[in-house]
Formats: sequence, structure tokens, C-alpha cells
Amino acid sequence: MKFAPLLVLPLIAACSGPGPIVPETKVEKQMIGLLEKFDRYDLNGDGELDSGELVAAQKSTGHPPSEIIDFYDRDKSRTISLREAQRGFKRLDEAEQRADHTH
Repeated sequence: MKFAPLLVLPLIAACSGPGPIVPETKVEKQMIGLLEKFDRYDLNGDGELDSGELVAAQKSTGHPPSEIIDFYDRDKSRTISLREAQRGFKRLDEAEQRADHTH
């Protein structure tokens, strides 16, 4: 039983993780908000966000649904899947540049 504490330590370390993501910019906050609220915005539950469902996002971001879709929609379906939203977050620098040019 002397080794029991040694076994617990890796489990605690594995569960701690990096902690919550804290947005540093307005754009980053908006992108995280889309990910956090994806299921809430997906009114019909099809796993995709269309322009009608993104009206609520426009209120919080100031960007019309067409701009949001243009940024995230990589397969040109005119909707945003959760995977596309997640991948879009990896393009934060591009989103920041677009925001700088529109304001």
C-alpha cells in the first residue's frame, strides 16, 4: 500500500487540465460565445446553424448572419456545423483581421 499515493497523483494531474479559456479580445469572446451557445442557437436541432438561427448571434456580435456564415462555412452549405465552428476558432487571427477591416 505504500505505492497508493503515487498512483493517485497522476490521476489528479490528468484531471486538472489547462482550466477555462479566458478570452483576451472582443472577437475571441464572440467566437467562444458561438461555441458555448451552439446548441441553444440550433433551434431545429439539426446540428447546423443557418442564417435564421444566427439572428440571436447578431445581437451579441453586431455581425449579420451572412458574415458569420461566410467566415465559418467551409463546405459552402450556407450553414455552420459544430465542427466548422470549432475549426473557425483556430482561425482567430483571421477573424481579428476581418474585424479590424470592418470597423
